[in-house]
Amino acid sequence: MALVDDIKDFALDLGYCAVGIGSVEPFGQFAQALEERREDYAKFPYLWPMVDPRNAMPEAKSLVVVAYDYHAAGFPAELVGKIGRAYQARCYLAPVERLHGARTQLLRQFLERAGCRVGPWVGSRTGVPERQAAARAGVAQFGRNNFACVPGVGSFIVVHTFSVDVELPPDEPTESLHCPPKCQLCRQACPTGAITADQRLNPRLCVAFNTFTTRGEETGVPIYVPREIRPQMGSWVHGCDVCQEVCPKNQRKLQANLPVDPFLARKAREFDLFSLLGMTDEYYRRVVQPMMYNYLRDQSLFRRNAAIALGNGGDREAVPALAQALGDPAEVVRAHAAWALGRLGGRQARQALAAARGRETGPAAEEIEAALAVVG
Repeated sequence: MALVDDIKDFALDLGYCAVGIGSVEPFGQFAQALEERREDYAKFPYLWPMVDPRNAMPEAKSLVVVAYDYHAAGFPAELVGKIGRAYQARCYLAPVERLHGARTQLLRQFLERAGCRVGPWVGSRTGVPERQAAARAGVAQFGRNNFACVPGVGSFIVVHTFSVDVELPPDEPTESLHCPPKCQLCRQACPTGAITADQRLNPRLCVAFNTFTTRGEETGVPIYVPREIRPQMGSWVHGCDVCQEVCPKNQRKLQANLPVDPFLARKAREFDLFSLLGMTDEYYRRVVQPMMYNYLRDQSLFRRNAAIALGNGGDREAVPALAQALGDPAEVVRAHAAWALGRLGGRQARQALAAARGRETGPAAEEIEAALAVVG
């Protein structure tokens, strides 16, 4: 069909690494997974309508699915282990005024010019489970860690799906796992044990989830990261790549000497956890927001994450900055700074906690008492 060829040519010309066509039938396996794990996903009611793409667009007849490879360039060592590569690459949930948002807008416009009506995106949501759509359209295969992988490219990809009102011949689905037989590297590497079985992940244990979904009333997930999760978060402040870093399908790229994205190289010179903890509006605008615009709007949550990361760093040189954070306007920052001081320990940390003790009455007071109980 000429239209399909034109769509694929245009998508690849835009820089997508793979493109395919899928049907709009309900995603039965996705529905089954939601029902089996209703308690895990009770706070995310938008997931259930995604079982049937026609809930978002009743007249939909086909899905156009594309994948973008965001690891074609390298990443600065200063940012790796702190910010997930998808967010460094600025391609996930990108607004239309940014390059990667403009790319999706260009494909939408092309489809419309070709005579297709394209389904609406509500904010960043397409009304379709993206990774399941990618497998249905033959674009990618699933892995045990729930990430999709494009053959020959790896799992450092972002998937976008466009529902259209034109019936297009579908591609052959890819239903098998991409993982090597018996490989369990992702499950073994996950610091919190969030991957509980093949293609089964407990979101509340996921490090990435705890860096940016813990936004209180906005998501229904408390802004206070569970204490048992904090030590496992390491230095991650936005996302986590651990399960992808150990995946055999990604090793070629990870071991290649790829040129570092020059924009990231520029930002890496200014990025550090101390600056994030004491972030000013100007620092947020110039350094943080360009890479981490995806989920967090409240700057105090970035400062919270920085406090956790500094506490996990094991360097008591961070104590003065964390002690100063005990005076942060946001209680969530003061609480996590107290936890971090307790984790680092030492006389200076104890003095700072004791001095702040009488000023607090809420969650920060509880964190201070817990920290004083363990501080050395």
